[in-house]
Amino acid sequence: MTTVWAFPGQGSQRKGMGAALFERHASLVRRADEVLGYSLRTLCVEDPDGVLGQTRYTQPALFAVSALTFLDKRDAAGVPDVYAGHSLGEFNALFAAGAFDFETGIALVDKRGKLMSEAPRGAMAAVIGLTEDTVRDLLAASPFADIDLANINSPSQMVISGDYAQIAACEPMFAEAGGRFVRLDVSAAFHSRAMRGVESEFAAFLSGFELRPLAAEVIANCTARPYPATGYADLIARQITQPVRWYESMSRLLARGVDTFAEVGPGEVLTGLFAKIRKAPMALPAEDAGSDAATDAAAAAIAAAPARPKLVFMYSGQGSQYYAMGKELYQTHAVFRAAMDECDAIYGRLTGRSMVSELYDDANRHRDLTDILLSHPALFSIGYALTQVLLDAGIRPDAVLGYSLGEYVASTVSGAMRCEDALRLVVHQATLVRANAGGGGMLSVLAPVAHMHANPALYDGCILASVNFDGNFVVSADAGTLRALKRALDAQSVVSSILPVEHSFHSPAMDAIEDEFRRFAADLETGPATLPAYSAMRAGPVERFDADHFWNVIRRPVEFHKLVGALHEREPCRFIDLSPTGTLSSFIKYGYGGRVVHAASMNQFGRDAATVSKLLAELTA
Repeated sequence: MTTVWAFPGQGSQRKGMGAALFERHASLVRRADEVLGYSLRTLCVEDPDGVLGQTRYTQPALFAVSALTFLDKRDAAGVPDVYAGHSLGEFNALFAAGAFDFETGIALVDKRGKLMSEAPRGAMAAVIGLTEDTVRDLLAASPFADIDLANINSPSQMVISGDYAQIAACEPMFAEAGGRFVRLDVSAAFHSRAMRGVESEFAAFLSGFELRPLAAEVIANCTARPYPATGYADLIARQITQPVRWYESMSRLLARGVDTFAEVGPGEVLTGLFAKIRKAPMALPAEDAGSDAATDAAAAAIAAAPARPKLVFMYSGQGSQYYAMGKELYQTHAVFRAAMDECDAIYGRLTGRSMVSELYDDANRHRDLTDILLSHPALFSIGYALTQVLLDAGIRPDAVLGYSLGEYVASTVSGAMRCEDALRLVVHQATLVRANAGGGGMLSVLAPVAHMHANPALYDGCILASVNFDGNFVVSADAGTLRALKRALDAQSVVSSILPVEHSFHSPAMDAIEDEFRRFAADLETGPATLPAYSAMRAGPVERFDADHFWNVIRRPVEFHKLVGALHEREPCRFIDLSPTGTLSSFIKYGYGGRVVHAASMNQFGRDAATVSKLLAELTA
């Protein structure tokens, strides 16, 4: 019999908890009171000031009650095979495994609670009844750029976290998809990028403590895999910004043969989740699950698709970049790593910088990737490297499709340009734009483009940059105009989001670079494509990848929705999104529903190796 003991997180606290424990462990409680400067027993049992539900008090109180409960249970029943903890509960799991003593645990969660209670205003909500993939797809295709997936608790229970106004505005999107939306009573966006400052401060605080080697296995929230025995401080800090992968964690334990689950602490929330997960565990890659169930399911999905559709590789542009994109693949997939290193070597010769070092430097993960001289070539390299992964698996496209910057990747994969020449052009374009066309931006609007045409005064000074699907378009303008437009749209309850782009692509702001860009592009060697290539700018096939074409890619609007419709009407296609976010795949989903077959290879929420593995299984079945 294999057993896991799990410790609950914030939300499981209740007035009166631990009443008997405080007397049995009076010595430990006295030392905790000295650390905290107040009485734990009074807070937990009586809560005279009504503060038990406030984060700064909840965290040390809940840690203490769960830790003392563990000590009693250990003395009575021995120890389990594995420990796990949900969010705050992970500190209890580490305490149980010997990482630190009780007083240190109190000090750590006290600091964590104080920092989190002082974080910038944010919000969280539970989305019930929708799968993880559905929630991710909805967010990826929406303008809610400041919302993250915070908890994946079970097959149909997710928690989202982020900007207060965006959490409030996104409820109709999930309700329309069939989900139930429940706002959580918290003041900040826990387990999201909004907590980056808290993570940094907590990591600095944590560095002042000595962490002992673990004497037992502990499952980490942010990896769904066991902690290393030593050198694990980074994992403790990272869980503040990273999602709680509870569904995957429990599914992996079930696949390993765990058959007994015990919740150690107040409440039975985790017990209920475990029962749901046991009935429908996550489909894990074959090497994890020990079966080919995931591959069988993928094969069944392919069998239901139109017979022998044309395979179209798609590549996206600016706005889809972020630090650490593809990092897991770089660390685990030899073909992906070799392709990224090939591009990095070219980039190094052109700029004197290391793209890989900057992109995967942990010190940068709290920053937005807005340096166009890094983001442009990094986006190209990700698309190129993902393509090499598919080619290595014997998967070859029948055609390629480029969206804005993605047309450079399409030109390379189609055989019209060498990788080095395409990257030279990408870097040169970025250099010109950064020097001559700053101060702008782009705004995504979740409304039909007819809204712009019907309100010309509202959009004064804006240029239509792209139409992605019937309910989403993007405009370019200077930064001040975009901020004013966003305020006006907010007043009309029209959802919009300023993209992480500091330049007004597909607008007259680019005209300043035209002459120099054309001269440079004209000197590069290009030839006829050996694969059909489609341009989202042209909404049709590419006649030739030359200087005129690449200039129009920068300057003219993108008509992605129109292009996909035209291709779909001509013959059945399967569109594979080889970009960092899966955004193009999501555009197709919300533009065409189930009528067009598509799949993504990556997204900004992690688990890239599993996503690519699943995609390869689908395409080779």
